[in-house]
Amino acid sequence: MNQLSNLKKLLSFILSAALILFFNVSVEAENLEEISNQTREIAKSYYDAGMQKALEYPELRNYSDHGIHHAETVAIKSQKAADAINQAIANNPKNQYYSSIDKVELQVAAYMHDTGMDGGIFKEYKDGNALRKDHSLNSAIHVLENREKIANLGVDVDSVAVDCMAHSKSCSGVRDLTSIEQWTDCFKRIDEAVAMYNEKYPDKKIYFNKSTWLYYEGAFNREALAKTAALVAALRLGDANREAAQYPFTQSGAHIEVDFDSYIPDAKTWQEEVKNANVTLTDIDGNVINLSDSSVDDKGYDKMYSTGEGNLSMDCVYNPKTGAIQEQFKILHAVSFPLSTQSCIEERLEELDTIKKFPVEAEIQIVDDSLNKSDKRKIQRIYRRYCKAAKKQHGYQIKLTIN
Repeated sequence: MNQLSNLKKLLSFILSAALILFFNVSVEAENLEEISNQTREIAKSYYDAGMQKALEYPELRNYSDHGIHHAETVAIKSQKAADAINQAIANNPKNQYYSSIDKVELQVAAYMHDTGMDGGIFKEYKDGNALRKDHSLNSAIHVLENREKIANLGVDVDSVAVDCMAHSKSCSGVRDLTSIEQWTDCFKRIDEAVAMYNEKYPDKKIYFNKSTWLYYEGAFNREALAKTAALVAALRLGDANREAAQYPFTQSGAHIEVDFDSYIPDAKTWQEEVKNANVTLTDIDGNVINLSDSSVDDKGYDKMYSTGEGNLSMDCVYNPKTGAIQEQFKILHAVSFPLSTQSCIEERLEELDTIKKFPVEAEIQIVDDSLNKSDKRKIQRIYRRYCKAAKKQHGYQIKLTIN
């Protein structure tokens, strides 16, 4: 009788815990959706302006989409990455460089992170490449311009500004999320931009308060920096894991169409592989542009990114067996454009590289029931060779799974 009573109590406890968990998850999802809607309203005009800028600058016209649809995808992917990172942090108690992620702040940062593709208002750019180099800095300034609106979302505005600035490793200079020197330079650049902005617009001054991250006499607060580093890691991985196949558009709004059978087999370089690639863009006016035209894509980079990114579906998960943050790459067209696909995987691994002093790994998955034995052996050789070289280069586990 006592055993039955104890069993009932146990079942009741389990049911109560499950209901609490379900309720909390539901509340969190509802809260994030509301935050998304409000932040989208703040961000959308900047993304619309960014699309117009891409029509003005030839260097941005065929650049991969960094508009509102991209931001929506990044918001979803970043939350998945945050779940993985939070689990990894919880299971690495000796870690001192990363702390649990504020998912509301992450959602706001995800929607604001590329608003600076509009070029901002306090600098002039001679070409699209210069604008792109400053886009994360301009995104940070847009956050500070909207201080009151973003504060009303219940997040720290200065933290969101730093998140947006640091989301790009190349534009921010923070290639090691544990580097005090690199973070110091990152903060300095925000300070300098704010000063330039205020000099140009003295009647609508903005400000950046970095006291959250600093102790007395300028020493960094390690706990605050660990919080920012973890959130930026999630944002970077979410940004890298864009689903080009689901939303195949350029920054100027052109639709990308790829013939995944038009690759050159046994190519030695991705340049050779995409030489005959049939990739077309249909712009917002209905005009069709073929990237085989050398005047449009003289070095083949647009074809490489269109075929490589279009061949990938990506996610970030936690691997309980290794305690590592794992980037997963699913190859959508197993035999198509393997070298271009690997080039795009490399860019994502470089994002993973920035998460220093913490366990990370990657897995490439090829799931294609239509492969014959010959193609299967061939694609295994190609990707196994790549995994071996990539593991040596990056210094962490990169494995291949194939059905």
